[in-house]
Amino acid sequence: MPEQTDYNGFSLEINEISTITFNMSHGVNILSTPVIIDFVRAIDRLSFIKEVKVLIITGSGNTFLAGADIKEMAEFDAKEAEKFARLIHNAMNIVEKFPRPVIAAVNGFALGGGCELALACDIILASEAAVFAQPEVNLGIIPGAGGTQRLAGRIGREMAKELIFTGRRVQADEAFDLRLVNRVVPKDELSEEVMTLARLIAQKPLQCIEAAKKSIDSCSFETEIEEFTNLFNYDDRKNLMNKFLKR
Repeated sequence: MPEQTDYNGFSLEINEISTITFNMSHGVNILSTPVIIDFVRAIDRLSFIKEVKVLIITGSGNTFLAGADIKEMAEFDAKEAEKFARLIHNAMNIVEKFPRPVIAAVNGFALGGGCELALACDIILASEAAVFAQPEVNLGIIPGAGGTQRLAGRIGREMAKELIFTGRRVQADEAFDLRLVNRVVPKDELSEEVMTLARLIAQKPLQCIEAAKKSIDSCSFETEIEEFTNLFNYDDRKNLMNKFLKR
């Protein structure tokens, strides 16, 4: 049976395919300090549960995440801003380094920190209603949760500069054309499409998925060799190869 826990601003359902759903009562999902602290706790908890094969991150209502808590940030001095930036960077890094696949199911607005969270995930599926932006320049700041680096890494430096310099919003179809998202689906089909993808991944040998993610993220041929070699220590490899040969 799935286990569900409520945290500050989101719920966590633990299962083979686990789900974090941002669900703030006022209808707009945002990242405040208490939410970020709990989010890190939840991801840390999941990382030690081997039964978890895929993590889905999504939001309720019309927002995936509308960004950081502007009311909170408006009171920061430079020292407090640095503390917050390091906290939120840590949260995004933990998502990126989660040992198993993380899928962002973007159902609506993914602005600022919401866009940055999606970028920290391995795969982004977006509904037709999804909107992405790094609008921080309109608030007198720049992306502070990894957006300058991850957006450039996903869509290229030149286009990332345009979006960050202007703060303009990108609709789902343009996000797909820019390769910001993997796939765009009708809004009422997003959950089904994400679960279908997650189930397909969860069927594969866990050690293969972990090795593939580690190798891709390392950008290292040597890591690929090491991970490839290590998989020959598992019975899954022998069984699957023998099954293939018997066809």
